[in-house]
Amino acid sequence: MKSIKNEAAVCCPNGCEEFDVEYWSLISADQDPDLKNAALGGELNLVQCPACGAFFHHDGDLIYFDAPAELLVFIFSEKNRSQEKELRARMQHDYEIIRQTLAKQFHIDYPPVCVFGLDALKHLLEQEEKNSFESEAVAASAAAAGFNVARLKPSYAREHHFPYYVPAPSSGQTANDYAVAASKVLKSGLKSSLLLHFKDRMSQEGATIPLLL
Repeated sequence: MKSIKNEAAVCCPNGCEEFDVEYWSLISADQDPDLKNAALGGELNLVQCPACGAFFHHDGDLIYFDAPAELLVFIFSEKNRSQEKELRARMQHDYEIIRQTLAKQFHIDYPPVCVFGLDALKHLLEQEEKNSFESEAVAASAAAAGFNVARLKPSYAREHHFPYYVPAPSSGQTANDYAVAASKVLKSGLKSSLLLHFKDRMSQEGATIPLLL
């Protein structure tokens, strides 16, 4: 899916005359990593007033989609937060359209995320980056400890605050087998709050095996 640009008239916060800008209304992050980096750097949809030279963000609605990460984010203007109930209802409607339209290309079987403002998107992506780095450390430590590495379904891992990669048990496939494998990797010296949480959840009575990709 391609990223999409739109045009709109905007007003400078300094009260200058209205002017037209182009802004991104849909970002396909896996296809356009530069746009993901722009969001992380606070430069996404940053515009400059031609009259006074002031920089500010175009504060319009935006959809951020990262298919491999199973991440679909609807970003609404911060100034419309008071309309959250109505906007969430609209999000669900638009989500169903997107899901049905892209059914052949992408298997979207995970819920959308709603945030308000580009700062909230930046924070979400920063947390994603942090979790990805920690997950890669888990994978490396698991391999060094002699375990095969299993990849969890990204949306499942995100929802439950698990790492994206976990050590796979050498024998047995119960939730507790995964907990034992995670415990052994943690005892090797790895410091990972995500894997610790995974181990604790898998140890609980009635826990089901993790959802693998």
